[in-house]
Amino acid sequence: MSRLAVMIMAAGRSARFGGCKLLAPVAGKPLLQHSIDSARQLWPDDLYVISGAWHPQLRAAQQAGDIQGVELIHNPDWAQGLGNSIAYGVGQLAPRHDAILIMLADQIALTGADLAELQGQFSGDNIVCSYYQNSRSVPAIFGANSFAALQHLQGDRGAKQLLYQQRIDVVECPLAAAAIDIDRRQDLAHWLAASDRR
Repeated sequence: MSRLAVMIMAAGRSARFGGCKLLAPVAGKPLLQHSIDSARQLWPDDLYVISGAWHPQLRAAQQAGDIQGVELIHNPDWAQGLGNSIAYGVGQLAPRHDAILIMLADQIALTGADLAELQGQFSGDNIVCSYYQNSRSVPAIFGANSFAALQHLQGDRGAKQLLYQQRIDVVECPLAAAAIDIDRRQDLAHWLAASDRR
């Protein structure tokens, strides 16, 4: 099996949330920790969070024990956008890994079982991506043959553009849970209310 790194994207300023959504409490722990815990079910090691705007707060939460089981990688140029943060993170991880799972910190509904679906279809040479709302997206697993392209991403364009290339085989994995993310405080309130009804 390939040595896979999990790269959780958490560099943005959460402008629509109006604060650090990454540390917003959800069921007794920070929102970010839920994403970490889902990934840790499959990959207890090699977990990384690409931080940016809220790096000092995340570092403090890590030191306090509220964020656990992950290494923070600070992108000093996070303000240049998601594409830049992906490129930076891949540049840091590529020398030590031959596959990278890219996921977003705020996809609160994703479970370890969802991520296992992606892993089960990854050959090492293909790209396996989630598919929801009639579109390919992240979480997605990229092999080393995608690293160069990932490191050329710029601005706020993420990895989605690579999911529609023809050079590398792309496998779609339907994951409805990936469509749920937390952008605004209302999104979090809705998720918490729905969780209480389940």
